[in-house]
Amino acid sequence: MKKRRYAKQHEELAKKFGALSHPARVKLVLDLMEKEYCVGEMQRSLAISQPNVSQHLKILKEAGIIRGRREKTTICYKIADNKVRDALLLFLKGEGTNESDL
Repeated sequence: MKKRRYAKQHEELAKKFGALSHPARVKLVLDLMEKEYCVGEMQRSLAISQPNVSQHLKILKEAGIIRGRREKTTICYKIADNKVRDALLLFLKGEGTNESDL
């Protein structure tokens, strides 16, 4: 039996960071931190195709960062992981800080 190299926690964290490794997905998450959005609204906000938005949403959903709910024929999304929300808020709060400032 092969010994596990990384703990499950490390793998989950890497998956979340990986999901946030594209600027469109970061913008989607930041937008969803403000309010719930449906796919059409996200498409207009990002100015990209609906299939492209759906692909980004799939990655964020698989990482457990967002979740969707069906509203008739539309799916609306919101943040599912408050730890990710808190981490991004903390990161944005510290934006512009250099190591020399510490």
